[in-house]
Amino acid sequence: MKMTVYALRPDEAELFRAYGAKYNIELVTTPRRLRPENTALAAGSEAVSIVATCHLDAQLARALREQGVKYVLTRTAGYDHIERAAVEESGLRCASVPVYSQNAVSEHTVLLLLAMVRGLKRQLFDVDRHVFSLPQSHARELGSMTVGIFGTGFIGSQTARMLSGFGCRLLAYARHPDPRLEGVVSYVPMDELFARSDALIFHCALNDSTRRLVNRDTIACMKDGICLVNTARGEIMDFADVLAALKSGKVGALATDVFTDEHTFIRRASVESLDPVLAELITMDNFLFTPHVAFFTDTAVDNLIRLTFRNLLDFTSTGSCPNELFLRA
Repeated sequence: MKMTVYALRPDEAELFRAYGAKYNIELVTTPRRLRPENTALAAGSEAVSIVATCHLDAQLARALREQGVKYVLTRTAGYDHIERAAVEESGLRCASVPVYSQNAVSEHTVLLLLAMVRGLKRQLFDVDRHVFSLPQSHARELGSMTVGIFGTGFIGSQTARMLSGFGCRLLAYARHPDPRLEGVVSYVPMDELFARSDALIFHCALNDSTRRLVNRDTIACMKDGICLVNTARGEIMDFADVLAALKSGKVGALATDVFTDEHTFIRRASVESLDPVLAELITMDNFLFTPHVAFFTDTAVDNLIRLTFRNLLDFTSTGSCPNELFLRA
């Protein structure tokens, strides 16, 4: 059996070799993202492995099918980079890794939240310049704040449990509330979540209902000085609107691990031209950006690769996979 791995990072290489040998799967690897010009690398492969920066559209789906590919395995939890209509039309079957770490993204989320409410970015900048005076304004304590969580799936639920130890009041909104969070969070309607939260964390999937969820109108419904944290997807925010709100003081701080159309610059060592909104945001003390690294722990990366192989073996040995996407009724 053979699998072609696209967008292979150096930190993944040894793990892929080890699991490939363990499961007796021949590998073809490339650091390049899946593109029309390199689909021939998948010739003779039952499967390809991709990441979020590989956008699988109808053209690519047809090209992979022509190379004999049957399965597309994304080593990510989210799968908005895979067009459902494209894979269904081509007959490809897809799987993701919905759960790859108990703590990675949640820990990073708490890190970003704490950094923002304690004004860490300005303090580190001052120390670099050998300025050791007190900050110009007081920091806040999480224990005195109301923190809202938009989305309480696996990651959002874990973030809630972590934050409960800080003593903050926790509100949450989810289309499907988690009964296991009873006594940890109070579920409220979305408009109430926005209106009552001092800090608001986003752990939702990207879909038609969440695209540009944070915009001029929804920001107007939030508390003055709210702190926003996004470790979900960049496209849930209109960053131009958030920038304007940061300038006016309506939004007090924004920390994000994701950005709109980030595939144009993420994972690149040097970028000559940044999105002008991001370029301006980066200059601000109350903005913190990490380049889609919330997942990036040893445990998480190992699990992402191991479970990618597991998905392939499930497909080929049983004809089905628990993590299959776009199941038809």
